[in-house]
Amino acid sequence: MSVAILIKFKSTDRAPLYISVATQGEYHGVWLSAAEKLGLKWVPLFEDGPVVDVSDLPTLLDEFRQLRDALAGSPKNDAILEHIDLILEEFSRLDLTEVSRIAIG
Repeated sequence: MSVAILIKFKSTDRAPLYISVATQGEYHGVWLSAAEKLGLKWVPLFEDGPVVDVSDLPTLLDEFRQLRDALAGSPKNDAILEHIDLILEEFSRLDLTEVSRIAIG
């Protein structure tokens, strides 16, 4: 199993965007423990399948950045850091006025 983000758009002509976050093992072994140490709100909930309101997206993106900063400096986390960068890049390309739903799980 894995954790992923599913973004749906207001336009029915536009296909949903699927962004892979982490494998279940990586989420439990790295993401979750770091998120709990940082006191993050959203990242610890990923496994429960939260729906994130578009208005909460800045907070979610900030959590990705905090997590990235916390994991930086250890070569064993290089692949995770690259993956977080890709997630942030995907979100930076979005026009949030076109987004209808963001689900994580």
